[in-house]
Amino acid sequence: MLAFKHLYKSARPHIMPLIDVAAPTKTADKATALKSVERNIAGTEKVVGGFPAVFVDSSELKPEFRLPGKLHPLAGAAAAVINAGVRPIAVTGLHRDEEHRAAAVAIAKAQTSPSLCVRLDATDVSTATLTHKRLRDLIDADSFEPAQVYVLLDLQCLFGLEKEAVSKQVLRLLKLLESKTWAGIIVGGYGFPDQLSSACATNGQAYLRRIEQDVFREAADVEMTTQRWFADYTVLSPAVVELDWKLIRKVMTPKALYALEDSWFIVRGGAFSSHPDEYQQYFSMADEIVALDEYCGAHFSYGDEYISDRRDRKGASGSPASWIAACVNHHVPLTAAAHKSADFD
Repeated sequence: MLAFKHLYKSARPHIMPLIDVAAPTKTADKATALKSVERNIAGTEKVVGGFPAVFVDSSELKPEFRLPGKLHPLAGAAAAVINAGVRPIAVTGLHRDEEHRAAAVAIAKAQTSPSLCVRLDATDVSTATLTHKRLRDLIDADSFEPAQVYVLLDLQCLFGLEKEAVSKQVLRLLKLLESKTWAGIIVGGYGFPDQLSSACATNGQAYLRRIEQDVFREAADVEMTTQRWFADYTVLSPAVVELDWKLIRKVMTPKALYALEDSWFIVRGGAFSSHPDEYQQYFSMADEIVALDEYCGAHFSYGDEYISDRRDRKGASGSPASWIAACVNHHVPLTAAAHKSADFD
């Protein structure tokens, strides 16, 4: 939300974010979860103006979670998007509970032009024939035409996987989908590990190939009538929602993932609790990023300006949250420009 708050207006027409409302952890008590979700939904309304559409989901919440008045969180998120003057596209899946599915269908059919998104996970993608049948059964049961349905191939973590193997699974499913024209097919994932320590040591730097883009390009080359869009998780693994900050703060290190055209530049410091520079390490990290040949310049985005200011020692060094927001804010327009296609319909 912080990254979207500072996103330049020029980038917004080329981006359709998927906002998956979540509690701090799946084990959070009812009061804590409710407060967090209400805050996130309220924040959504403030930052999504100017997007052509916003996909909304609640996959990270317990099926029985409800907002006051027994309102399904999916409906709450959709209402926030509508209040911002933007069209919501509800997301469901092949394995969601019936009430989630009903909420998604209700949101879709309340729109002037009904549209639904079906989110397939990596297992769904790998079982193409069965998944294709279940997908058709799902949309037929709710009287949707393929042209009203977006299919999201959510591959999630691709770190350590072979691009060729992942692409073969994606292409196999696309071959089955190409017999119909869908509203759109979205191919997404992320190429960094859930724990950055798997790819980069403390006080170190590393480059990682953005394998998710390589897989998408293979999918985009397939001849079919349905348009394809690229998606990713920006710079943050969805596993972060399950971290217990009380436990990890003793070993937390400053880090940044700076998106380049085809790779990630990762820079990590030492543990805040033991490194002599503590949070001041962020200044040195900014030095490293700004020194890159691929650095986009302070005027490219709010995030790049933030990093440049840290290089120049303007203001405080920052925090994990402010640096995540800066890196996401840089990543979104960079990636949108790389995959810019026809305007969203």
